[in-house]
Order: sequence, then C-alpha cells, then structure tokens
Amino acid sequence: MVGLLTLDSRIYNYGGFLQEMALQDAINSLGYECEIIDYEVSQEFNTFSLKRGIKNFSFDKIKKKLTKEKTILLSSPVSDSITKRKRAFDKYRAHNLVLSKKMSYSDLHSIDLNYEQLVCGSDQIWNPDYNIPAFFLNFGRKDCRKIVYAASIGKGQLSCLEKKTYSKLLEFPDYISVREDSAQKLISSITEKNVELVLDPTLLHQQEYWIKKADDSSLNHRNYIFCYFLNLTDEKVKSANEFARKNDCEIIAIPYLHNEMEEYSEKLEGKLLSEVNPADFLNLIRNAETVITDSFHATVFSIIFQKNFWCFGRNTGTYNMNTRIHTLLGYVEMQDRMIAPEDLKNKTHCIQMNIDLHNLEKKQKESIAFLSNALEIL
Repeated sequence: MVGLLTLDSRIYNYGGFLQEMALQDAINSLGYECEIIDYEVSQEFNTFSLKRGIKNFSFDKIKKKLTKEKTILLSSPVSDSITKRKRAFDKYRAHNLVLSKKMSYSDLHSIDLNYEQLVCGSDQIWNPDYNIPAFFLNFGRKDCRKIVYAASIGKGQLSCLEKKTYSKLLEFPDYISVREDSAQKLISSITEKNVELVLDPTLLHQQEYWIKKADDSSLNHRNYIFCYFLNLTDEKVKSANEFARKNDCEIIAIPYLHNEMEEYSEKLEGKLLSEVNPADFLNLIRNAETVITDSFHATVFSIIFQKNFWCFGRNTGTYNMNTRIHTLLGYVEMQDRMIAPEDLKNKTHCIQMNIDLHNLEKKQKESIAFLSNALEIL
C-alpha cells in the first residue's frame, strides 16, 4: 500500500484537487494500491513557527497577530455559494479519491503505520509560509520507501534560515523531485542527494484521461471566454472585458475567493459561476474559445485541451509566483503566452491551436519513469 500525503487531503482548490487525483491515479496505474492520507495538516506548527524556537522570533509576526483585521462578514448569497461549491467538491471527491481513515499527529508517527511506500506531493508543499515537517516525510517505518514528487517552493529563493532548516529535513526522503527549474537549483545547492525535475502530476496523463474526467460535468456553455484569476485586479478584469467585447464573446468566470464576488461582479461583463466541481472546471476550459488566466493549472489544462490561452503574471505579497508557469511554457515553447494585462488588447482570439507537445511528452515519460523507479521495492 502506498500512502500519499498532499497539501490538504480535503482541498477545495481546483488545481490542488486535480493534481491530487492525478498523482493518486498515476501511482495506481503503475500497479500499486494508493490511498490519500487523510491528515489534518493544521495539527502541526509551521516549520518556521515561533513555537519552534526563539531563533524564529519576528516582531512583524507578533504585530500581525495583534493587529489582525476583523474577519470579513460574508453576505448570505456569498455564504450560500461557498456551501454549494464545497458540496459539489465533496460529491466529486467521494467518487474519485480514496482516502485513509482520519489520522492524527500520533497516528501519522505511529510505528504501526501500514505503508510500504510514502509519497508526498505535489503543489507548494515546500513553500516556507505554510510548510510543515511532515511534507519532508519525517514519519513512517524504517524500511518504508519515501518519495517526494514534484515539490514546489512557490518562490525563487530561500533565506539562510530556510536553507539551513530544509537541508536537515532533506535527510528524510529517499527520492526527491521538484517541478520548477529554480527549485531544482535551490534544493540541489543544500543537499547532496539527486534532485530530479519532473512534471506536475496533472501532466502525467494523456488528454483522453482528462476528457473522461471532464465528461462528468453537466455544464454546456458555448461561445465564451473563460477567466480564472487567483490574483484578481482591476487591470485584469478591464483587459478581459475589452478582449471579450472586441471578439463578441461572453465571459464566464469562477471566483477564486468568494469575498471578491460582490466587488467584481459589478465590474466583470459576464457570468460568475460558483457551484462548480472539478469536472466543471475542466469542461469550462475544454469548451472555451479562449482562456485568460494567471493560474498554473488553468494554463496546464489549456495546453492539454489545445486551447488558445493568455496568461498573466501573479505575485503574492513580495513573492513572484510565475516560476512554475515559466518552466511549463518552456516545455511547449510558448513563453510568449505570458503577457501583461495591458498587452491583451493586441492579441488574437479563437485561433486554431496546434501546440507542439513533443518535449512535454518526452518529459512525461521521464517523470513516470522516476516515479516508477522510486516506488519499486526490490
């Protein structure tokens, strides 16, 4: 039995869920029985939490705690839409994921944990902002094979403290792989272990696999531009509106954070859909005329479904979140698809796409080979 630890076993994020499902199914396709470890990661302190030692003391962290903004009260319609989305996710999850029993911290670290192989990945499991030691597989039996698959750091550099801490935690996994060029360089510089560059789990499957997953959707829209933004700004909304008007298409969008819904519903010239499960998300990309996004996984599925797409950059605070998109676009030689919002007005719409997947397919074989070799117990 293979135990798969992910960023959140019950995640309500489309990309996070779809990569979780994809990695589970990839492991199963290699002849193993895989279950996702249903572990509540909030039971552990962040690797760099104040409670881990005085060296991590930060006045800014304390100040933020003391001056924390009041929780935003959501209106009744927004609260209802959140409940409906979670219900749609949970129904789809029940049919597509195999979860273990609920596990506590002591369960995870029990000597009786019954897994021959442990896999942790993918997504930003090594982002220092919410990393926990378990994401380095610091648990499991002594004879258990431990594999990190397609870890992402989420930023282009690590502090001295982060490097020192990670170098110790990197002693736990037997096999290490990451999904960005920058992460490979960073991790290679702090460990003597080999660090492989592999594809995100969503890219381990052919288009046919994802068409079957999308066919579970009941949505059936036509002649629309699909917008999905993780970092929603006025500039992105304005450029999408202008692009849609110029090309006589409707906009269909999924709000990432529901507290943005009321503000942007007045600015976005189109439909905001809320009760959307992962199959619906796939289908909205699959049937779109053009996809406009700042999301890595929306870009992934635009490539898989051979859709015309334009990708905006995204920053979270002072962190640039674009490294994984740059790596992805490099595989298909489409770096020109990442643009600034104001440049969208000069771009074309609804062209027939024929994306060259040769390099991506080659990397897919290498990534599957890495996973297969790492899982195999002689």
